[in-house]
Amino acid sequence: MGKRILALDDDPDILDVYAMILSAEGYEVKTILSPDSLTNAIVTFNPDLLLLDIQLGSGTNGLELCKVLKASSLTAHIPIIMVSSHESIYSAVSDYGANDIVLKPFDIATLIEKVDDFLLGKVIPIGRRSA
Repeated sequence: MGKRILALDDDPDILDVYAMILSAEGYEVKTILSPDSLTNAIVTFNPDLLLLDIQLGSGTNGLELCKVLKASSLTAHIPIIMVSSHESIYSAVSDYGANDIVLKPFDIATLIEKVDDFLLGKVIPIGRRSA
């Protein structure tokens, strides 16, 4: 079973793209449209990574959600990638604790590369000495 990615965005088309491309990469993807579902989704799905938009409709700010998640001992360990076209994305890492950012409209290869950086174990070759 692949690593789990939880994506929150108020655009169902973006969520469909996440599900399609990241599932094809071997990840288990759960998408949610409402920030009201976030806590329950984290508890039940136990994600290895979160993708969050900044502008989530209904007055919810993804940056503030990120800050709250990073301040909680229960969720601080989960990498968060903010994905947005909003100009405040540039402060996501320094001011809100996000682990990385991806600008919308995003390049699929860039998104996959950033997700892989957090979820795929890096193999460091160790030289063998011949006897």
